[in-house]
Amino acid sequence: MDQTASRQFSAFRPSWQGFGVYFLGVIVLGGGPLINPDTHISPALGQLLATCFLAFILIKRFTTLYQVTADELTAQSSFPKNRLDRAPIARITRIDLRRAIIQRLLGVAHVHVYIDGEQTPAVKLFGVAQPQKLKQLLLDLGASDTPVYGAFRR
Repeated sequence: MDQTASRQFSAFRPSWQGFGVYFLGVIVLGGGPLINPDTHISPALGQLLATCFLAFILIKRFTTLYQVTADELTAQSSFPKNRLDRAPIARITRIDLRRAIIQRLLGVAHVHVYIDGEQTPAVKLFGVAQPQKLKQLLLDLGASDTPVYGAFRR
């Protein structure tokens, strides 16, 4: 087992790159009305929306914590409500890395972890940097990964 990956994923937060689309929204909403005054939203409204996006990014990142221990994966979030999702490593049957083209370029993915007997993900991790290393760490700890073929994964 890779000790570097073990330390990296012992406790971590969503990466800044995971919020790339939101940062693009901040730029478009904040700068768009200033560059083109004929747009449908006023510069003041654009600045307000950009500030709301920035507040969301900061709050979401700093109120979410993921942890990998020798026997459990947990995702803890306190915004907008307190939530704690757990997946015992021994019961993990599938690790699904979900990412679009931009996320691939930024090196992040959303990781959905399924446990035996469940059709929906037991744990969803948003914006994980180096998701392949996390997946390999979980496999090294004893999780299994059932391959899914085709476009009809859940």
